[in-house]
Amino acid sequence: MSLKASVLAAVLILGMDPTATALACGDGEAPTSCDDPSPNGFASWMLGRVDRALQSDKVRALQDFTDGARGFRTADTYVFCIGPDGVMSAHPSPILRGHDVRDLHDRTGNYFIRTMMEAARPGQISVIRYLFPKPGSTVEEPKTTYYTRAGDQTCAVGVYDADAAAPAVATADGRVAQLRHRLDSQIPSSARADWTAFLEALNAQCDERATVIAQVRHDLNAAATALDQAGPKSVGGH
Repeated sequence: MSLKASVLAAVLILGMDPTATALACGDGEAPTSCDDPSPNGFASWMLGRVDRALQSDKVRALQDFTDGARGFRTADTYVFCIGPDGVMSAHPSPILRGHDVRDLHDRTGNYFIRTMMEAARPGQISVIRYLFPKPGSTVEEPKTTYYTRAGDQTCAVGVYDADAAAPAVATADGRVAQLRHRLDSQIPSSARADWTAFLEALNAQCDERATVIAQVRHDLNAAATALDQAGPKSVGGH
């Protein structure tokens, strides 16, 4: 089997579409779980995509951030950017987009936009906390926002504290763990031995599957590296 065919086979095993546009963790069209589901890990991952998108096509990227297209939006998590003139260049709210937002502050007097613009550095992710309404609401809620400098833009991804309180439960694995815990507390003593044996067998099966997937991922990365080194002519057999 050729290197290209091996890569495509591994992609199919892992359930990925090699021609699909990358989507954000937690997005309605994206996988329900991620390698690092923590708020900081998710925001860092998203900001990495933001920087690459702006370098590739700034105009399209800012429009994608605004529209939540190509995976740049989850239910309450979105990308927003501020230009060097203080104008909100990307934001899902038309009330903020296109306006100078340097005077924007929460009810505690926290001028968070000014702080982000002054502190943002390329290649560095900083953190700020403030109060801000969720999309479609006027009630200010605690929010932790991760931001960076991307070109001439200050871009950020925020996570509402209420959503981050139980991030694991929002994933498929988290829901399974929650269900197991609930059932474990309700299993009668007469069925406890069988229930324990079932859990042990299930855990062993999951461990085996995780090992296989890890090996496939390793082989995929190795094949992709070899494919890059071989060049397009070698792949075609010429």
